Amino acid sequence: MSLKKLTVIAVGMLVALGALGATTATAAPRARVTVKSVTSFRFKPNRYIQDGLRWNRDVYAVRSGGTVHVVNGDGSEGPHTFTVLKKKDVPKTLRTLFNCRACNELTRAHGANPETEEPPRFPFLENGVGQQTPPNLDRPGDSGVTGEGRKGESIDFNVTARAGTTLYFICLIHPWMQAKLQVQ
Repeated sequence: MSLKKLTVIAVGMLVALGALGATTATAAPRARVTVKSVTSFRFKPNRYIQDGLRWNRDVYAVRSGGTVHVVNGDGSEGPHTFTVLKKKDVPKTLRTLFNCRACNELTRAHGANPETEEPPRFPFLENGVGQQTPPNLDRPGDSGVTGEGRKGESIDFNVTARAGTTLYFICLIHPWMQAKLQVQ
């Protein structure tokens, strides 16, 4: 290929990348984002099981003043919670995964009894305090339960966190389901 053709191709690629960057930089933050649970399951006899229950993305972005719509997309694993934790409190080891102090406190605040299948006394928490209505989503301790575990059940949160805030969230019932919400 001649030097002239290479130069034309390179300039064309730079112009295309510049246009893409300008489009990305000027795109308005989303007013509504959907967080959905998904699942898969695999096993190899006498070797392992792999439970693919998770949020459908690792990072979500929404504008301050927008809405987070949380959907039980699998329906086979019971209800889910959308629970905001401090970054330092998100379980990172197998030992803390099922014995997370902040998670245990918030589970108790929901009024859940881990020994039964009964729904929690409080479907929502505002800053760690049980209530019947969705909290303003802006800090650790804000939480909600998607329902009783049927596929398609959902909850909505109004995002009141300031632009530039990152909220780390998990499911208290399935604490390996972890993601973050970037407020723009």
